[in-house]
Amino acid sequence: MKKYTLFFSLFLWVSVGLTAQPLTVKSNAQKVLTSFCPEAMKHTGPQALVLPANPSKMSRKRIPIIDQPEGTLYDNMLVSYGGYQRNWLYGLMDVSTDGGMGKIVEGTDGNIYIYNLPTGVNAETWVLAERAEGDTVVIRRQQIDRREGNGLTYDYYITRVVWEYTDEAKGEGQFVEAKDETDMKLLYHDGVLESCEENVDPFQEGHYALGAVYTTDGKTFTWEGATNWNLRYEVLTDKPLALPEGAVAETMTVSFTSNGTESADQTKVAFVGNDVYVNLFAEDTYVRGTIEGDKLRFKSGQYLGSYYGMYQLFFVAERPVTVTDEQTGEEVQTVELLDELVFDYNAADRSFQTADMMVINAGRTSTRLYLQALTAPRFYFYDEKPATPADPKITDYRATYGDYGYNALMFTLSPTDVDGNYIVPEKLSWRAFIDDEPFIFTPDDYVGLTEEMEEVPYGFTDSNFDIYTGWYTFFFQPSKNVGMQAIYRGAGEERRSNVVYYDIQTSQVYTEADPETGIGEVNDEGARVKDDVVFDLTGRKVGRDARGLLIKAERREDGTVRYKKVIVK
Repeated sequence: MKKYTLFFSLFLWVSVGLTAQPLTVKSNAQKVLTSFCPEAMKHTGPQALVLPANPSKMSRKRIPIIDQPEGTLYDNMLVSYGGYQRNWLYGLMDVSTDGGMGKIVEGTDGNIYIYNLPTGVNAETWVLAERAEGDTVVIRRQQIDRREGNGLTYDYYITRVVWEYTDEAKGEGQFVEAKDETDMKLLYHDGVLESCEENVDPFQEGHYALGAVYTTDGKTFTWEGATNWNLRYEVLTDKPLALPEGAVAETMTVSFTSNGTESADQTKVAFVGNDVYVNLFAEDTYVRGTIEGDKLRFKSGQYLGSYYGMYQLFFVAERPVTVTDEQTGEEVQTVELLDELVFDYNAADRSFQTADMMVINAGRTSTRLYLQALTAPRFYFYDEKPATPADPKITDYRATYGDYGYNALMFTLSPTDVDGNYIVPEKLSWRAFIDDEPFIFTPDDYVGLTEEMEEVPYGFTDSNFDIYTGWYTFFFQPSKNVGMQAIYRGAGEERRSNVVYYDIQTSQVYTEADPETGIGEVNDEGARVKDDVVFDLTGRKVGRDARGLLIKAERREDGTVRYKKVIVK
């Protein structure tokens, strides 16, 4: 199994799946009548299709076609397409990309088979494209999947769809199965499969697209929620870049902004002459830049590898820009694609930084689908020092106690200090506050816990997913507020962030200073001990019967907290 870097694990944490852009459908009354594959139609009509060499063999194939057909396989292909997919929260989403992943078989029966066409169904089956004259292939309406759910059987078909407005003035509508023609014609030659026409606008009359519909009764067919056009499959010859033989990678820290939140992580970087290799994706995959004086330049479009058999990933350089929306006249944030990402390079400490964006993207040019975008990344060698962790950010409060028996706080917690510098995640923890008081998670209330937990280590998740770095639930109704605080124990000191609160009456977020003031150092002495708490080395509170190397937090009468390393046998 491919191993991913710690750097890449952050991408998976920040981005839930690939990012797509919401779509506003524009009404266009202009009628554009287009025939599909016009050159092919000059030589052939619907009756000129070439049947398979062995029709009886075709009739015995399983429908849907689950097993890979016999023939020549083109694997790990680069796929581009225009596409929309329905999202139940945002409506239609633009999911066009030039970084899809696919495979094709040139069948021994003379036909073409396409695996898992990008219609949003993810059927993991093969679609038959029958050979016609010349380079033309035809995808006829065919079943691509069968699923069970809610006591029903859902049969999915791939077919030709067209846009149908339900309210053209508001731009509302859906894709429906074409009534006049359900066959799709494409071109196939020399390992390249592509649509016959370019620049299709699926919302204009006369244009068509490829979509999926489903039925539960064999009579009524409903659009599944996704459609594609301008398909192109081509063999990808790029290979992920590995380190040169003998090169040694060092650990560097990178701080950046992602989704408006300052964050940081560590990754491997190798310096080989004037070349610099940065590990961005899998542990053995790098992008290469070149030092030119006080600049370090990375060419955009370097291939990184595939993502779970769905997307081909590339390093892409972008620049944040502000433009004026033509419809609303408002200023909006977007990005400009760059040919290269240029860093300012400091030869003295080998650090480098830029104000532009380092993007792990599905495709070389399309920026609609990406795993992560790092804005203003700064690479440097980390020297651990005592640090005050950045305040957590509260992103949402779910007041659902009356309906579901729980409320929940959503937040982001970054492994950075108040200045945006990296801190060691294993030494970072957080604790919850409810109605101004520290809250203790107990096994009596949280079935996913086996012991009490007042401090939650960064990255911890309980087995019932009631508590993790980004969310915690509680099963009662607070009267005033809920909040949280970050705690960092690094370089022998404990430092705490402010407590960030959400006021449940006003929905306002505000901060208050740490109620337990003072910064303690391990093995430091001071005033008389008032009480103490014992933690393991991850910062988790443990019972008095715990054994091994532990840290005892002693609260003194002067309000300070001191820490001692203790070994309990």
